[in-house]
Amino acid sequence: MEKTILSIALLSLLLLSIVPSFAQTNSTTQDFKTLQQQRNQNSPDLSYAVFFITENDKCSDSEYKSLKFYQIVTDEYLSLYDIPHDLQGSLCVPLKNYQSYFSGLSTFTLPVVISDNTVGQQLVQQGFYGMYEITGTGKQAIYVCSCDTQIESWAGAWVLSHELSHFALRYFGEPDTIAVSWVHYIQALENDCQQGDFSKVCPQYSASVTSPSGNQIPVMVVYGQGPSDSLPKNAPQSEAMTLLQNSIVQTQNPSCQANQICALPGDYVKYQITTPDLNQTIRFDFVNPTDNKNIAVKTSVVQNGSPASESDILDLTKSLLTRPNGQNSNFMYMLPTPLKLNSAYHQEVAQFKNYDRSVMSAQNNNQTNSILVKIDKDTGILVDLEVSSVVNVNGQVSVKQQSYKLVDTNKITLSNYVTGVSIPSWVKHDAKFWFDGSITDTQFIQGIQYLIETDIIKIPSSSAANSTLSQMPSWVKSDAKSWSEGSMSDNEFAGAIQYLISNGLMHISYGQNESSTNSSDMPRGQVKIGGVLLDVEIANTPQRQIKGLQYHAQLSYGQGMLFSFAQPQVISIWMKDMQFPIDIIWFDRSGNVLHVEKNVAPCTEDPCTIYGQSITQAQYVLEVASGFADKFGIDQNSHMQILTPV
Repeated sequence: MEKTILSIALLSLLLLSIVPSFAQTNSTTQDFKTLQQQRNQNSPDLSYAVFFITENDKCSDSEYKSLKFYQIVTDEYLSLYDIPHDLQGSLCVPLKNYQSYFSGLSTFTLPVVISDNTVGQQLVQQGFYGMYEITGTGKQAIYVCSCDTQIESWAGAWVLSHELSHFALRYFGEPDTIAVSWVHYIQALENDCQQGDFSKVCPQYSASVTSPSGNQIPVMVVYGQGPSDSLPKNAPQSEAMTLLQNSIVQTQNPSCQANQICALPGDYVKYQITTPDLNQTIRFDFVNPTDNKNIAVKTSVVQNGSPASESDILDLTKSLLTRPNGQNSNFMYMLPTPLKLNSAYHQEVAQFKNYDRSVMSAQNNNQTNSILVKIDKDTGILVDLEVSSVVNVNGQVSVKQQSYKLVDTNKITLSNYVTGVSIPSWVKHDAKFWFDGSITDTQFIQGIQYLIETDIIKIPSSSAANSTLSQMPSWVKSDAKSWSEGSMSDNEFAGAIQYLISNGLMHISYGQNESSTNSSDMPRGQVKIGGVLLDVEIANTPQRQIKGLQYHAQLSYGQGMLFSFAQPQVISIWMKDMQFPIDIIWFDRSGNVLHVEKNVAPCTEDPCTIYGQSITQAQYVLEVASGFADKFGIDQNSHMQILTPV
């Protein structure tokens, strides 16, 4: 979801810091009937709008059907609790167009925003499948990730009803302590009833609405448990994300302790777990420290498209995770640091998100089992665990495999093998000029390209990409300033550059042993076309052809670049990393013009247009300054003469 949607200063009713106090009661629908009677009669009816946001350029038929589904769920859920409501609009829109619709809504209209799985991952990465948001100005919004791709998603409907429950309680005038914790308590009871079976519906905590197809879809009951003075000892807390009030001891400035797991509030790790009959992701978000040895952990699981979460306690000294039901399990995903590993382990370099990391690796093989484990040396985080077992069933031998792979964490943000980096002083001067605005982003990038191509800064080969330079975040310039002034080391700055490139914030275009800051290493020659003699740089190897005119200074009418190939073929051209428009001319093996593409603009945003795909017999392409073809009358009757070997 766009940052402009989610980064508003907000009070998220899912980010709970208030300890609820409830006792199980026999409260039923009378609860909300009482609330309705208490509601201010002058309060306006609810005005709302429903959006379905797609990653695609336009909405598909199935996405329009999903929009209808969520619209009906919203309508029926509001009707279930007799909330007067007025639908202002129902739209399925591409993400790039959404903000204009969103910002045009009245401040009194509640947007209900449903995102497809790809767009919704920006919400999921924060640890939520839904969010009820209240801004500092009182404007409200509901966000839901439709993560399982089903048109009529039971999981999506439930998440939507959960967020509408928060809204409904506030609509009836309940304080946030109730609007937050009452809903989460009901959710906790539902989770406890399910006991991990996400397809199970617990009727005592759910109602149903009728979908467009006529299916009865389970949704959350808002009311049914009333507030009281104390939380029952056996109350499950799997969704509430809280601890009993007298057990919370906040530490002012928590820090990692020796011989303990290093997990601080805000840290997280996420894994993909694959077995023959299971494919799930599990994420651990470290929340509040309870003392200097324990921390609250939100454990979120997605299994076969169904989400669930619970609040656990991690013993940082013993690597034990205590679940809401009191059971303990070994927390194998992080080990206490510094690592105390025996001689069975050896140190090697492994990649995580294009960072080269020092890991401790061990493999144990016997006749029936094989175990490979890799643990990040600095953080103690499990990077990879592969287990293979030979299974013999009635004489039929097979191999059963399972894996645990780290897919995301905020604790690994650079390559830790970078040591002894010494960056030339002129690059440091460039950093200062870049911060001051004296040189452009592109000019600064040229210095970084030099550092990479001379192996001063090492970037994994998988990070090399021929793509555009993104707008970089402000902290990058702050780091450049600190480095240029000597308050940041060369090693630290090199790590920041690795982070930028590996995470797609800075894109570098270069070929092996080829300079990308200019084209001076390309052979030169001359061609003649339309009576004009041109000095050309000759791109006659794959590396030179990939680089082309990227980051090249603008051409005059007497300059060009000639792409030469061994035989006629399709020669595709795109304009990524170009700094100026050009004319592009395709020729056959005899130098006859096949096609002219005029005034082709640089590509600044994916996807870039690819030119020349329909021209099958091209052997040469000439790139010249924009306007050259018109100025000198170049068309399909023109001929190019190559005056030097290519």
